[in-house]
Amino acid sequence: MLASSWLWAADQAKDRAAIDNVIASWNSAQTKRDSAEVWSEMSRPVIVTRSVQFLSAKVARVEATRVQYGSIATRQVPVVILLEKTRAGWKVTSFSESAEPRTPIQPVRFLPQ
Repeated sequence: MLASSWLWAADQAKDRAAIDNVIASWNSAQTKRDSAEVWSEMSRPVIVTRSVQFLSAKVARVEATRVQYGSIATRQVPVVILLEKTRAGWKVTSFSESAEPRTPIQPVRFLPQ
């Protein structure tokens, strides 16, 4: 009984690393430059993992935040990602984000010098 729980924990650590790699591959694809891209004050969105919950040995739920950084504002949107473990590895089966915040993002106000 103790050995099986230790093996499950070892598998969870490997699975967590594999899930982190899936999220990292999204972020690296999103940060690649496109020569025809219009410049913006906001960065490309980046997914930041907050927690990973294993619902079963083959299903995981990731709570994360989609973040965009700007020169005077930061935009953050909570997201939930469901992943399924297949023979080829972890695959995203669902990506859900909440609505944008209803209150407008306030710019930083500089004090007069």
